Amino acid sequence: MQKINQCFSTLGCHDRSLNEIVLLAKTYSMDALEIRGINSVMDNAAIEDFSDEKAESTKRYFREAGIKPLVLGTSCKFHDDRREIMIEKAIQEIIIAEKIGFQAIRVFGNLIQGEEHECITRVADALNRVCQEAQKYGIKVYLEVHGDFNTAERLEELINQIEYQDSFGLIWDIYHTHAVIKENWLDFYQKMKPYIHHVHLKDCIGQTLVLPGKGELQIKEIVMTMIQEGYSGYFSLEWERKWHPELEEIETALSALKTCLS
Repeated sequence: MQKINQCFSTLGCHDRSLNEIVLLAKTYSMDALEIRGINSVMDNAAIEDFSDEKAESTKRYFREAGIKPLVLGTSCKFHDDRREIMIEKAIQEIIIAEKIGFQAIRVFGNLIQGEEHECITRVADALNRVCQEAQKYGIKVYLEVHGDFNTAERLEELINQIEYQDSFGLIWDIYHTHAVIKENWLDFYQKMKPYIHHVHLKDCIGQTLVLPGKGELQIKEIVMTMIQEGYSGYFSLEWERKWHPELEEIETALSALKTCLS
């Protein structure tokens, strides 16, 4: 069977140190990480390991550990009247990502506010400005399939307005697609696959998150289909323990994902 590139988001272990997180990746034979919180700090600009003083040693630490800093998670969203602030924040995140050696930053649409087409155009304009800046640093901007930007129709309208395609991609969160179209994921995937650069894996029963392989989502079928059709990016376990502290420790979810994909 072809190798499945797997990583995980630190959203499931946001309260741990970078050393602990890297050790966890090694324990589960993963060679990349998606960072969304370290030592309970969620603001990337406030993470000590990403400071100007420590950036070079952190970059070297990742390299020597054999772990790729893949995607830097942000909370930037461009749908409302804070758009200009979020654009500036996203540019700051790009600078952090470049210092550490990340491949991309993650951003959101996120909601449809006001007239739908005008809102999509506003978000597309913001993304163009951010992608233009990202291009200067060799960083990509990944829009997560999330919120109201989780249908192929809205995403197609937005993508058609993106001028800086070389710096743009999608994070396909299969859970958010499932919430809209249930098991009819293949139609969404076929329309969006040229733009999918990264995938978030999670599982659910209804709206309740459960361990991978224990819910309604066709995780293995989705992964195998994508690999067979040439996808070579990463599948990232996004275990949302930060937002849902009732969930089991991330080790349990990582073990369940390994079983699910075996």
